[in-house]
Amino acid sequence: MAKTSSETITDPQDRIFREIDSSSDMFVEKLRALCKQPSVSAQNLGLDETAELVGKFLKEFGFTVEEFSPSKGPPVVFAELRSKTGRRTLVFYNHYDVQPVEPVELWKNPPFSAIVEDGRVYARGASDNKGNIVSRLMAINAFLKVTGDVPCNIRWAIEGEEEIGSPHFSEFIARYKERLTGESAIWEFGGLDYEDRPLVTLGLKGMLYVEFKVQTALKDSHSARAAVVENPAWRLVRMLDTITDEDGRIMVEGWYDDVKPFTPEELEVIRAMPLEEHSIRDELGVKNFLFGLTGFEFKKAFYGNPTANIAGIWSGYTGPGHKTVLPSVAQAKMDFRLVPNQDPVKLAEKLKKHLVRHGFGEVEVNLQAENPAARTPIDSAISKIAARAGREVFHKEPVILVTSAASGPMHYYTNTLGLPTVAIGCNHAKSNTHAPNENQRVDVFIQGSKWIARVIEEFAKA
Repeated sequence: MAKTSSETITDPQDRIFREIDSSSDMFVEKLRALCKQPSVSAQNLGLDETAELVGKFLKEFGFTVEEFSPSKGPPVVFAELRSKTGRRTLVFYNHYDVQPVEPVELWKNPPFSAIVEDGRVYARGASDNKGNIVSRLMAINAFLKVTGDVPCNIRWAIEGEEEIGSPHFSEFIARYKERLTGESAIWEFGGLDYEDRPLVTLGLKGMLYVEFKVQTALKDSHSARAAVVENPAWRLVRMLDTITDEDGRIMVEGWYDDVKPFTPEELEVIRAMPLEEHSIRDELGVKNFLFGLTGFEFKKAFYGNPTANIAGIWSGYTGPGHKTVLPSVAQAKMDFRLVPNQDPVKLAEKLKKHLVRHGFGEVEVNLQAENPAARTPIDSAISKIAARAGREVFHKEPVILVTSAASGPMHYYTNTLGLPTVAIGCNHAKSNTHAPNENQRVDVFIQGSKWIARVIEEFAKA
């Protein structure tokens, strides 16, 4: 039977959603305030101040808050909100640090100005990951306003080093492991694809991040000496050339030994996923993808292949005009994306042995991040709840992603804590995450809050 207007008014879910709508302006301002506070972990910029601001926001909505300070690095904010009636516990993960803003000249507004234009908040961190922090607070506030309680216990970890590989998050996990117990977890990101369909992501690739340094002389010198003194840039390039072949296969001995292939069920989910290669091609302005990948093979490679990416390479003079210099040092940064069962610590040792075997034993290898891959089963209860809730809120069939092609410390939740974990939230496909003009669509910010609210409600009943 259809609801009358009076029944609609008393429906708790409708009231929660209406409260989110009515409070959205206030939470947009909270998002802007958080985005105006710089928090660049790569540059150790504003991290303590941002942790303090995040803690202040959490306390406003009834959370008990603690700051855990690792041996090095910024605080991890741990917050807890106990339900008066619910017995289950949902664990959140987010991060308050952001990527560097460079190149600044490509931003149309100052990166930390948090200008609102065309229905979007433009700022570094607006999407990754401050929008999701504030959007979740908006959902929790709605429960407190409407019912005076939250349906389940919420435990929340918000760290400040995710963008540099979470090098000290393991210390927090070791210290707080017994306090992070629960039935399921919600990861930091998520939202909509290019067609505004809700994405439910069940895993992340792992990461091994490495910086190489080649030094062939004590100092730079006149390039006339290139006839007799080795150029480190050439040596670095030749070293890098040994890591992959022309088909993109990683040539480090034993790199693929422990790769866990997709299950038949996972392959069926991947096959059923909408094909977004055309949207990605248009966004990036590329004509074709590597090795002519398309269709199912494109999707399988994107989500399932280990990668070896040169993230940066530099040496010598890179300013305007010319300078005839023979550099003494050349450096490169690489990120290796990993899949389940690949151990980044073991792979780092294989990489070092590979360099020795190929005559590059003197190359300095600095390991900067090591995270295994993580994956939650397709048939887990939280993945089904997230999909149903996404369908209800956005009125579109959700897209299930077996894994994201990106990386992060999700393995602490799935592997160490044993929490089935899904990534959902308020991001959108053109948020320019990690790039100039990063932005958060206000409409998705609001709808993403409703998605989280619906998941909390259904999870508490499960």
